[in-house]
Amino acid sequence: MSGRETTTAESAAGTGRRPVLGSRPPGPSPLRTADRRPWWIWAAPFALVLAVLVVRSRFVFTASFYEQGDAGANSILIQQAMHGTLLIGNYSREGFHHPGPAYMYVQAAGQWLFFYALHLVPTAWNAHVLALFVLNSTFVALVTGMVYGWTRSLRGAAVTLAVLLGFVATEPQILSLDWMPWMYVPAYIAFLVAAASVAAGAARDLWILTLTGWFLIHGHACFLFFVPVIVAAAAVAVIWPHGPRASLRAFLRPRTWIPVAVISAVFALPIVVNLALHWPGSFGKYFSYSSSSKAGGHTLPQIARYLLWFWWRDGHSWTAALVPVVSYAIAIAVVVLLAGGEVRRFLAALLAVNVVSTVAFACYAAVGIDYLTEYYIGYFYFSAPILTLLVIAVAVVHAPPAPLGAVLAAGAAVLGVAAFAAAPGTAVSTQDTDAALPHAVRAVAAQAAGRTVVIRFNHNAWVDVTGFLVQAERTGVRACVANPAWTFMMTTQFICTPGQIAGGAPFWFNAPVAPHGTTVLATLKNSQVIAGTGPL
Repeated sequence: MSGRETTTAESAAGTGRRPVLGSRPPGPSPLRTADRRPWWIWAAPFALVLAVLVVRSRFVFTASFYEQGDAGANSILIQQAMHGTLLIGNYSREGFHHPGPAYMYVQAAGQWLFFYALHLVPTAWNAHVLALFVLNSTFVALVTGMVYGWTRSLRGAAVTLAVLLGFVATEPQILSLDWMPWMYVPAYIAFLVAAASVAAGAARDLWILTLTGWFLIHGHACFLFFVPVIVAAAAVAVIWPHGPRASLRAFLRPRTWIPVAVISAVFALPIVVNLALHWPGSFGKYFSYSSSSKAGGHTLPQIARYLLWFWWRDGHSWTAALVPVVSYAIAIAVVVLLAGGEVRRFLAALLAVNVVSTVAFACYAAVGIDYLTEYYIGYFYFSAPILTLLVIAVAVVHAPPAPLGAVLAAGAAVLGVAAFAAAPGTAVSTQDTDAALPHAVRAVAAQAAGRTVVIRFNHNAWVDVTGFLVQAERTGVRACVANPAWTFMMTTQFICTPGQIAGGAPFWFNAPVAPHGTTVLATLKNSQVIAGTGPL
């Protein structure tokens, strides 16, 4: 080498051996704060995923859809977000609201941009769907970019996309459906990958950990438990090898802490304001629910079966029990045998964070979930098999020589994208919409003759009532619900005052049909609307 020292990689090459993936000169491993990643490593997966989602749901640009049910309940909040007044999150069937409105403001921004400003879609709900596609594509891009930051290879980025989209092809609602339990999944996956990246020493990804963590906290009260636990585990992993001083120096650099502080301030603001105005808000209900007889009380076998369901749908079989055990054994083996240096540290951190997430999820199932037959509550735990597969795939595609590994990664990416694009569920479901809602609002408004529409309804008609209220507000028709017990879903905005009940025009939503002989003003998916205070 003519008078100069060889690097680790050069020494390995000189002996005819390929350097281990992720290898670096010996010595202490510093915390990484400033490694730049090219813009296209974020933009390419974002554009690809968004393009597939948009093409598969291209009907949202031409057909008019009017939301009801849970989508209608969310739209009640989104309409408030359009005015900048929303301080709470989506409703819970337990009678409270989740901590924050972040998801609703994203969809409100989509409504303003795609519906009002650009006129790309004919209705507001269509715009909400496009906004969700943009958000979920962003989460996928964040995961891809973080993995690339450790592998520094297109193989790493390609196989990450392959694993994410390949798994999502089996559960396409993860990226395409606007139902809240599915919407947490992309954010949680990105959060766990960011936690692993930070735990492995990448202070550069702390802003992603912060962003995704806040989205989760806003979305569901259970993440008030998950996010601090996983962040604490990542912090311990950083401080243990480097010490508190080195860790603080890395994480208190302006390029690291300023984005974290700004993101935290923006997301904390509505929660703090709501608590100041309505103390203790829903937080008191969170604690009362967690200590009530509704939450928990499950046996260990029941909890195990619940967790195993997300690995293998038949959670009662030996096969289901073997899947996570064998998968983790393979993942550990490939990390030890095939990966090296910084990449090994990152993949090991990813497996460790996945374990912490699993333990936290088991605790949540034990004490926080009422019915363990309701799997939708834990959809975000699909992250466990996804991240395990991701670890295996990243290590495996980097094991062969570059040409072969690149071919494997590219082939996997093509198959993953193709499977995702072809899956029937990749097109957004319109199940929570009803084309009859605009007519129903017009018919009832005509009958009310300028008075406030006072709504009473059978329990199962709530699905139609949420959609009716949203369409009424958008068209300038005053409407409210006479029963204050529905405040948790309809919000105080649509609960009738005594004056509205006294001076308003009463209507009854009958589910499934109105009594024989009554005049039906409108027929919706789940109910029929008549004038008056109730069935005759």
